[in-house]
Amino acid sequence: MKTQIVFEYKRIIRSKIMWIVLCGLVILTTMPYFSLPGSDKGALLSEYRIEQATAQQGYDSLKNIPKAKNTMNVMKRISNNAENVVSALQQNKQYEKKALNYWGFVQTATKSGQLQGDEPITIQMKIDRLSWSVKHKERVTIPNKQMPAVAYLVYVLWENIPTIVWLMAFILIIINLYIPENGEIGRKLINQIPLAKWKKILSKSITSITVYMTMVVTSFIPILTFLMIKNGSGNLNQRLVSTVNGQNIINQSSMDYLGHLMLLTLLLMIMLLFFQLIIVHFVKQSLTQVGIIIGVLVASQNTSIFSKGIISSWLPMNYLDLNRIIIGKSEISHLFVNNGGVSTEKLTTILVTWTVLLIIVGTIMSYKRKTL
Repeated sequence: MKTQIVFEYKRIIRSKIMWIVLCGLVILTTMPYFSLPGSDKGALLSEYRIEQATAQQGYDSLKNIPKAKNTMNVMKRISNNAENVVSALQQNKQYEKKALNYWGFVQTATKSGQLQGDEPITIQMKIDRLSWSVKHKERVTIPNKQMPAVAYLVYVLWENIPTIVWLMAFILIIINLYIPENGEIGRKLINQIPLAKWKKILSKSITSITVYMTMVVTSFIPILTFLMIKNGSGNLNQRLVSTVNGQNIINQSSMDYLGHLMLLTLLLMIMLLFFQLIIVHFVKQSLTQVGIIIGVLVASQNTSIFSKGIISSWLPMNYLDLNRIIIGKSEISHLFVNNGGVSTEKLTTILVTWTVLLIIVGTIMSYKRKTL
């Protein structure tokens, strides 16, 4: 089995496609950095200046209305709190505690009916994020060029690179996974190795997955090394606050998010491996095999194709947007974006079910073939 694995590693490493894919991944993981603002100060100042100006305008418009005294006091309090946040930002001081006071008062005024504006769920998410920051004495991470390496990693995997891009890169890596079927020299060499079919399948699976994981890690090394030197490494405890439906808040750490993302991506890769193993039974040419797999992935982006009937909720291709599903799909600034109503737990069950099914079918079909 060791000989088989070494052979597979050498074959993949010698592939020009692998190096092209690696270069592409390096570009994908690095480019988002150059579109980030220099710091979060400008965006935050703009946000709270607008809040302050809006509250002040509300106060001024109510001056000549005697019965509006209570509402005037609320608007004045909000304006003052927003001004405190602006002052802290201008002086480069910790602003989170003052911002927490601001949003806490806004929440109270909103619940009492004295104020109308942001959705209550939006306010609560801001409070949750700021509360964690104040409690742990850490800055709330807003995407900018001063963010630490871990925060940038999460930002890229969450906001910038959809799951389907990673999967298509993986498909290009495994394009020649069963090349002995098409090459006389490779066929003779593989047939000389006295291995059971399941061991050959396991060898190819281990090789392709580990090579791809290594490539993904390598693609992040340049930008993360730069950010670690420039801004520090950061930590995996940073809170990610989001919502699926505008009613329930998902509050998780960066570690939880990255862990779930790695697990679900691994399941999807295993599914692709054994889906290709099944396709190979009917189609011998590797380019045709890859075309079929990519075609299914592209077609799955049109959810109307896979959205009819009870079984549609159990089709894994309906949920390729793993990074958004795990995070809850909707961040504070993009509320109520539908993710199909699927949770991380349900998606894990779906992928595990299909993974086991494809492994069984693919392995059984492979035993009917003379070579692998």
